[in-house]
Amino acid sequence: MSVQFDLFIHSSDVIAENDLREAIRQRDVDKAKRKLEELVEHSPEHKLSEPAKAMIEALGAVHPRDRIMARAHLNKLEQQWVPAAKAIFSSEARTLLASLWRASGQALEGMVFEPDDPGCHSSRAYMECDDWKAVIRVVQAEAGFKSQPVLLERLADALWKTDQGLQAVEHWFTLCWLVPEYFEKLIDNGRIPATFLLEHWDEAGAVDVEPRISVEWYPAWVLLQQPGLARSLENTGAETGPQRAFDLVRELMSGGDEQLALRRELRDIHPGLFHCFLQNPVRFSQV
Repeated sequence: MSVQFDLFIHSSDVIAENDLREAIRQRDVDKAKRKLEELVEHSPEHKLSEPAKAMIEALGAVHPRDRIMARAHLNKLEQQWVPAAKAIFSSEARTLLASLWRASGQALEGMVFEPDDPGCHSSRAYMECDDWKAVIRVVQAEAGFKSQPVLLERLADALWKTDQGLQAVEHWFTLCWLVPEYFEKLIDNGRIPATFLLEHWDEAGAVDVEPRISVEWYPAWVLLQQPGLARSLENTGAETGPQRAFDLVRELMSGGDEQLALRRELRDIHPGLFHCFLQNPVRFSQV
């Protein structure tokens, strides 16, 4: 009899849990409250009771209308609602919270990006709800976005997600020249989705040349491995340094005129890259 009773209690808990989850999925606040009461009645210390309370609060939250409200909304999302949704729904959590992130993004539109508070920007909120077109729009509308590493990273990610790979690569390369340490952290932490860039990054680190292929010179190295990029990307227009080396490699790999002069200049700027160019069979077969 005791075993049967335990099975009955367990079955009741499962039914109550499922009913609660479904009410939250339907965004029915009143029903979710009732189902939570039923769950707690069956199991007062149930592990989902606190997360469910947070999710019910999220469902009934007033959408923010200004930066102050949006900041408070984002804090709730980060500290309470996202953990609660993950506890109840696991991988489904992101989809369930999309409307809350979108509401924050809409409230923050037109607000100037503040480097000291990068999370409080519409681009970040739109990323969390996978609205990549909105990310592109709000970043490009931001004055001076090309000098802000965080915005460049977000823009590159959004361009990649919307099948605009060349433009994404251009912005990742810009990060290499603008803030090398930022790009290095991104790629080392797996935050650049272009797998071919990761492969070439590992290869560049293993090349035994002087000077070594550091972050600033990495874009030029990638062109040596990807002739298609050399023919597709634009020159930077730089006259010196890593960006000039990039332009030289791009022209050499594209079959540009005055090959001898280009080779000499590349050799003078970075002998290691010049050596890699001479040793690279790809340039003979694909250019």
